[in-house]
Amino acid sequence: MSEASARRIKVTVRAVQILESLDVDKTGEFVFRSRVSSHNLDGSPREGRYPAEGHMKISEDPVYNRVILNWEIFQGEVTDHLVIELTGEEEDRFSGNDFLTSYQREFRGPVAEWLGTYGPGKDTGAAHDDDPEMMSDWRVTLFIDPA
Repeated sequence: MSEASARRIKVTVRAVQILESLDVDKTGEFVFRSRVSSHNLDGSPREGRYPAEGHMKISEDPVYNRVILNWEIFQGEVTDHLVIELTGEEEDRFSGNDFLTSYQREFRGPVAEWLGTYGPGKDTGAAHDDDPEMMSDWRVTLFIDPA
């Protein structure tokens, strides 16, 4: 298999951690959305929602603010390009919904080099300040595995 040939992978959102619930009582009602796209796919992004219906309550209290999702957002063949986008929305009953900082990470090059875990502090650059999984109000941990 050459480096430019397609490789089947799956992308899983392992966990999220809420640092700012965006709610007065410090516990938010959250919905997460995913969008995975690639120059290698048929031009149609793969989109998802977690949970599939309703919302999940997550506190910003450090004891309760990390939730394991194991949410598979993509499974398919790619050659040399992949973009992962995640958004979080805190649903409000009496006012407009609030949004967490959007997450985006783009992968280019040989797919074998993408395999692994991406999470807070896992892959900071030379300046140690460009970790895309560490947004100001939440954190995300992803797995990219062979499928």
